[in-house]
Amino acid sequence: MQKLQSFFKQTVAKIEDYPLPLKRYLLLFIAILSLRLCLEFFANHRLFQSDDVMHIGLWFLFIVQAFMVQLHLFSKVKVEQIVKLVVCCFSIALTAPLIDLVVSHGKFSKMNYLSVNSFSDIAWSYITIGGASLSRGATLGIRIEIVLLVIASFNYVYLKTGNIWRALAGTLSIYTVLFLSGAIPYFLGKINAAFNLTYGEHDQSSSYLLFTLDIILFLFLAYRFNRKMIPFKWSFPIVFRILGSIGLVIFGAYLARASYATNWNLDPTTLYYFPLLVIVMLLLWAYENYGRFQLTSETSNFTVQNGLLLVLICTSSCISFHTLFAVMLAWGMLFFLYEKPLRFTNIPYLSFLFQACLMCAYLLIGFMAFGAPMIGMDGNVIFFTLTISFSIYLVMFYLNRYIYKK
Repeated sequence: MQKLQSFFKQTVAKIEDYPLPLKRYLLLFIAILSLRLCLEFFANHRLFQSDDVMHIGLWFLFIVQAFMVQLHLFSKVKVEQIVKLVVCCFSIALTAPLIDLVVSHGKFSKMNYLSVNSFSDIAWSYITIGGASLSRGATLGIRIEIVLLVIASFNYVYLKTGNIWRALAGTLSIYTVLFLSGAIPYFLGKINAAFNLTYGEHDQSSSYLLFTLDIILFLFLAYRFNRKMIPFKWSFPIVFRILGSIGLVIFGAYLARASYATNWNLDPTTLYYFPLLVIVMLLLWAYENYGRFQLTSETSNFTVQNGLLLVLICTSSCISFHTLFAVMLAWGMLFFLYEKPLRFTNIPYLSFLFQACLMCAYLLIGFMAFGAPMIGMDGNVIFFTLTISFSIYLVMFYLNRYIYKK
């Protein structure tokens, strides 16, 4: 056992300290995920469908990021080291379908979500690591994989903290999240029942739920990786932008529902448009705040800007193509205002005009996210939004220039 523990310590240290950029580990994750998907489809004798690839890929991304977040919080190890460790250890995921293929002699081995319909089913499946049946949810290979990951997680947290209670709490948390992810259909049913929603044709609610969780975990990891990456300072213009943009998105949504009610319906899939829209707003505010910071910085970190833009595109496109178009309009205004070589924010009256156009873009985001066409927006509403926004920024400029600075 001492030799095994010594080997565990050396392996962990080698992985965590390996001098390789994090972006290479992203490619490693994609490589492992591709192999796992191929093995899983072969072990299940399933057809290769794009929806299946997307759904299972999002599920694995959630599991990997959930491991990262929990190991980081319980072990207090830096995010960069945790990312390297978890991605490399994700290769353990290749063992489950291989074990099932060997045990079943290459025959059909069904991997699926847990079949639970009540709290007692959940409790029994939780205690037995997947329920009493090997053919409904967790296969033998998956159960062995879970046991190995749980043991390794406990050993890692205890190794880093020396606190057995912290290690037990972390292990319990990791296993619980892993188990709950296997009962997603059950929780989706409860959510739909709470909102009185019914499944329709081509339902994608499970994929949207996973994508929403993936984005939240990714942003949390990015924040913990470098909390000073996007510095934030409260000021009246920032408060006005945040409150004003929220109000305009809501107003745009109201106009869409009032004039084009038949273009959008609330169902188990579109329910997740609301949290995704909140994430889009947060990303736009983060992009603008980073742009303001760059005005006084001598160096530019295009990785942050490109990363925010990539996540912004992925998130908004999941709502709809029209939402993506409106979001790119808002991003374009921000690019004109804060990015080189233009930086119109340094030109007073031109800056007010583009900031007013940015507020109109927020109005269109709410309008188009709920099924309304861009050309369906009332011209008087656009003119009124432009005029009021321009006037407010103009007044703030003169107040700051002639009153506050005195």
